[in-house]
This record gives sequence, C-alpha cells and structure tokens, in this order.
Amino acid sequence: MRNIENKPDRATVDLTLNEFRILNSAMNEILNGLRIRGFRARVGATRREADILLDQLFNAVQASRASAATD
Repeated sequence: MRNIENKPDRATVDLTLNEFRILNSAMNEILNGLRIRGFRARVGATRREADILLDQLFNAVQASRASAATD
C-alpha cells in the first residue's frame, strides 16, 4: 500500500492487485463467514453498507482481472 491521500471526508489509497484481493476476501469473510454480534458497533457500518462496499470491491477486482488479462 502506498500513496495514501487523506481529505476531510475520504481517503484515497493505492493498492496492489494482491492487496486489493486480500481486502475483498477479508470483507467477504466478515459478511458471509462470521456471525458478528453488534455488527455496526464493531465494524462501524451497517451490514447493508458493508454489503454495498463488498459489491464495489468485487466489481473492481473483476475489472482489474479483466484489464490484466488484456495487457
């Protein structure tokens, strides 16, 4: 991970494809592999918000794979 840019309401992080896959896998396990009591308090988001983020991560990983396959 490199090039972290912080702004008042967001952060931009430059990840390698492998780091991106790790993040995607970890989010998937949190949402689908574990049962977490008090999800919002522990994770800092509702399950729905985390599901949306996981979908966005998955789509980005797929796009990265497709791009790498055409290079």
